Amino acid sequence: MKISFSLVILSIVVFIVMVEFIYFLYNSAFVAELKDRMLRSTVENFDSFVQKPISIDIDDSNVPDVKFPFKNARDEKGKKLNVIMISAPFRTVEDEETYSKYKEQGLAFCGISSYLDFPDKIKSPYEDRFHEERNHNYIEMVTAWLYCTRAVPPVLANSNLPLELITEADLKDTDGYYKPDPTIEKEYDFMYICLDDDESPDSKCEPGWQSYNRNWDLAKECLVTMCRDFKLKGLIVGRTNCKFTDFCSGIVKTVPFMDFHTFQKEMKKCRFLFVPNISDASPRVMTEAMCYNMPVLTNYNIIGGWHNVVPGVTGEFFTDENDIVPALHKITENYDSYTAREWYCANRGKNNSGKQFAEFLKRNYPNLNNPNVQMADI
Repeated sequence: MKISFSLVILSIVVFIVMVEFIYFLYNSAFVAELKDRMLRSTVENFDSFVQKPISIDIDDSNVPDVKFPFKNARDEKGKKLNVIMISAPFRTVEDEETYSKYKEQGLAFCGISSYLDFPDKIKSPYEDRFHEERNHNYIEMVTAWLYCTRAVPPVLANSNLPLELITEADLKDTDGYYKPDPTIEKEYDFMYICLDDDESPDSKCEPGWQSYNRNWDLAKECLVTMCRDFKLKGLIVGRTNCKFTDFCSGIVKTVPFMDFHTFQKEMKKCRFLFVPNISDASPRVMTEAMCYNMPVLTNYNIIGGWHNVVPGVTGEFFTDENDIVPALHKITENYDSYTAREWYCANRGKNNSGKQFAEFLKRNYPNLNNPNVQMADI
């Protein structure tokens, strides 16, 4: 049987085409997989070889250890940064001279709202007025500012300074000192801090700096409700020579000023912190309490610290002796449902606010002596 030559040729061509097609399909899948593997390998190698920020050990010997109203900013290793914080008004000629000396040394400055209404006009009648007499302009002294208020005050809003909502209270080390101690039992329902303005034995509890800033007048009104209606046991740090409602007799204890470690231990014995303060720029005791998983009962009108109060999570707000009632019901009936420490660890502390502060410094201070700072503290 004769086979057509053209049929043979056609068969060969078809065979070659089929082989080529199969080879093409195989190589397409293979190449795609190979490319994918190569891409993954490249990314992995890139990630491993990319130079990540390295924590460096800087020489901070040319940065002085400062004192109030100045504060040192430090990196994650505790080294002093060459940016000095101005945290309160100057009170003496020495403060003015110190500022001038630091400026001549080439140090930079950053403002921080951590004292009463500063840099706004301070409303407390018990505050030193030296800074007003000398007509200081703190806005012109600094490069940037950390504020704490709900609304940026006009003095800052109109300044064109770089601003960031960060307070000293946001920078607690949750991995270190500030941890709950399960071995300490709860002895009190609440703690309130309002130190004695006059510690002399014959003190008549005259109004002063402490009573104004810690809002003692409102606290006394609220204590009536807390003791009479809720029968709460409390610990007041201060007010040792002050009289307040008899409803608290036998269930509320007053103690004088304590050293730091004793105070922290006593705080852990309380279930929540009572903060009726208004003229307070984010009291650190609020976030210390949160680190111990204590909710904070806070005046809604407080200057700073409001941003750490999340109702039902880290605490509750109130404004006066009347609306404190529903807030007290929420806290006292739900002690165990608050997750103050968990929230603070996830949103504040050195691992969060410390990184935020470090980035703020790097953005606004090109001559920072640690350009690789990863976490900053005050």
